[in-house]
Amino acid sequence: MLTVVAVVAAVVVRQGRGSPLRLRRVLSAPVALVGLGLFTGVGLGGLAAVRALGPADAALLLAGAAAVAAVGVGQGRTLRLETRGGVLWTRMPPAGLGWWLLLAGLRGAMSLVGPGLGAPVAASSATVVLLLGVNRLGQAVALVPRARATGVPAADAVATAEGRGAPARTGWSGSGSGHPPVDGRSAAASPDPGRGRERRRLGREAGTGPDRRAGRGSGRRTSSGVRRERRRGGAR
Repeated sequence: MLTVVAVVAAVVVRQGRGSPLRLRRVLSAPVALVGLGLFTGVGLGGLAAVRALGPADAALLLAGAAAVAAVGVGQGRTLRLETRGGVLWTRMPPAGLGWWLLLAGLRGAMSLVGPGLGAPVAASSATVVLLLGVNRLGQAVALVPRARATGVPAADAVATAEGRGAPARTGWSGSGSGHPPVDGRSAAASPDPGRGRERRRLGREAGTGPDRRAGRGSGRRTSSGVRRERRRGGAR
């Protein structure tokens, strides 16, 4: 139980300071916590224990899971999304601390009313890890679509791309491309100064470049001027 409290405290501190968004952690942490809460000794202990739950335990546990999931959705919507160093960061504003207090209050209420309702298992510490996982799942449901809408790559997507020597991708499904261009143009439509300089050099060497054409034009203008002067002299 103390370990769970320490983990929650560390999460609260990290969210308050802000941290790079790691998509894999956002999606895998809830699954891991729910698995620990259902199938290991830190939680309910396995499928046999889950099946042995009485109606009151099952009802209170489902109600508590729905409540903490709703709190998680609120947390996911409250988290601020920021771009730092080209990657997406999340930070919980001070007002977001209220969601954690509400989560603790819900858990405390379950512990108080559970024994009186004939639901001692749902009120015990065996369900803390499971409910925390459900809470993180609710946060992921609200946070991932918001992060995807920004188009800014997650930190783990950038790290993976750098390790492969490839451009960073957002990690979101959809366009399949990385961070979209700021001006809305694709990379194929952007001019290449190097190619333009090479074409001009080849044109000058072949006598068809803009400089050579300009020289010919000035030569023609000079010749025509001389001819006009000669005609004027003959007329005199």
